Amino acid sequence: MLLGLVGIAAAAAIRYLDAPSPSPASQASAQRAMRAVAPPPLSQAAQAGSASATLPASLAGSTPPRLPLDARGHLLKARGVRDFFDYFLTAQNELPPSALDALVRAQIAAQWDGTVAQSEALDIWQRYRSYRQALVRLGALSAPAASSDAAGASGVQLDAMQAALDERASLASSTLGADWNEAFFGPDWRRARTMIERLRIARDPSLTAEQKAARLQALEAAMPAQERGAREGEPRAHATVDAIAQLERQGMTTDELRAKATQTLGVQAAERVVQLRRDEDAWRAQYADYAAQRASIDAMNLGPGEREAQLARLRERMFSSSAQRLRAALLDRGDAH
Repeated sequence: MLLGLVGIAAAAAIRYLDAPSPSPASQASAQRAMRAVAPPPLSQAAQAGSASATLPASLAGSTPPRLPLDARGHLLKARGVRDFFDYFLTAQNELPPSALDALVRAQIAAQWDGTVAQSEALDIWQRYRSYRQALVRLGALSAPAASSDAAGASGVQLDAMQAALDERASLASSTLGADWNEAFFGPDWRRARTMIERLRIARDPSLTAEQKAARLQALEAAMPAQERGAREGEPRAHATVDAIAQLERQGMTTDELRAKATQTLGVQAAERVVQLRRDEDAWRAQYADYAAQRASIDAMNLGPGEREAQLARLRERMFSSSAQRLRAALLDRGDAH
């Protein structure tokens, strides 16, 4: 069974992890926060290298973020390093991989040519590329079977989402290393896991309202203090997740959903909820087309290995992102059990 609106909310908690950071225009504040030490002026050679590494059209007129250093001149293990890489990855559809790699290398040299930070940045850039390449392949790999209990009457496969998140986190740790995994993704992993667990609690019919409130409170208390403080500044977001869970259970039409969501969440949030419904409807149609072609492959009575290879190629053709391919693979396994 496919995911409903609550499932979309949980899926969204892991899908954005596949994508680069926001476009350069939205990164100005992050760039300021990245500077652990004041960068020295660029040398003439570095300036020449920077000028020769022409930015693609989508980045023209913007300034690459600074790679942050610690007090000893080493590359700082911080999210700012990922922001630097993601700045260039926003243009990955404009450049072949070799050209993108050359651009990033030139920009690293433009900032920290001849320093230990340069070699450290090149190393983690290669590891980050390996992570992202493996993430693309992840959509075509076999995925853990989704628990039938998680699907239930509502169709929300929270166990499958948790498995997808855990697989991404494990992949990041193995390719980046534990320290860089934490620097690049640690808060994101924890927010996604908390989102999934909040939805799990909200949908548990065996819990009373008081028990749900107590578990949600304990869940928040278990978060790191800094992240908990940030979340405490977002009570509206917490309420929105719970409200979406309630609305989805009522099985409303799109117009009914908009009216109720407007009353509960406000006009802007209601439009986002309706867009989630539309996105989910589009996904259902796309998955139905895929399932029809999958049935043709199943009718060929192939061996397990050849069948999975055929399905992997089909998912590659029909779904544009690794998250969509992984979701289809998880649903395939759920249908098979």
